[in-house]
Amino acid sequence: MKQIGPALALLLLSTAVLAEVKPLPHSSWPHTVAEAVPHILGTLTPTQRQIIQATSKDSLFLFMGEWGEDIEQLVGLNNGNAVLTQASCGHPCTVEQATLKLMEATWDALNPSGLPSTHAF
Repeated sequence: MKQIGPALALLLLSTAVLAEVKPLPHSSWPHTVAEAVPHILGTLTPTQRQIIQATSKDSLFLFMGEWGEDIEQLVGLNNGNAVLTQASCGHPCTVEQATLKLMEATWDALNPSGLPSTHAF
């Protein structure tokens, strides 16, 4: 199977069974990308992992809706985790920009070769 197209990836991820994301307690908020990625990976179902793996990195922005909101809720980006927001971008940035950086880092963790996976669903 080849890499999936952006439209199909969006449809598949939005219809995949979503695990309920519970925000981390404020005292457990990650402060770096390296601390955040394992938490994000822990919320993904096997199907979601496969979809993200098969999506090109430059198409991740399509997932800002559901997956992006889950990330923001999980790690406190939408609730004041300014340390992680800045750490994600390397400079002051918006929550949305930080979320995309975290999505890219999660994609990197799922695709250590730097290429989208060709695993079948």
